[in-house]
Amino acid sequence: MHKGEKENHIVDSHGMTLREYFAAKAMAAYISTAGAPCIVGGLDGAEDELARQSYKMADAMLRARGQ
Repeated sequence: MHKGEKENHIVDSHGMTLREYFAAKAMAAYISTAGAPCIVGGLDGAEDELARQSYKMADAMLRARGQ
């Protein structure tokens, strides 16, 4: 669990937190855009950065909700 995240933020029966849900949605959006690294020659080592950016977006989404 990420600091500041409450235990009751379970999205589904698999135990996914709201932060993880938002990060997954952000990652899907990043890799499905026309300029996504996986479309332009593959990720080639950019996976960690993509994951970091996805969680960064998830954190922003949680802040926007007033979490």
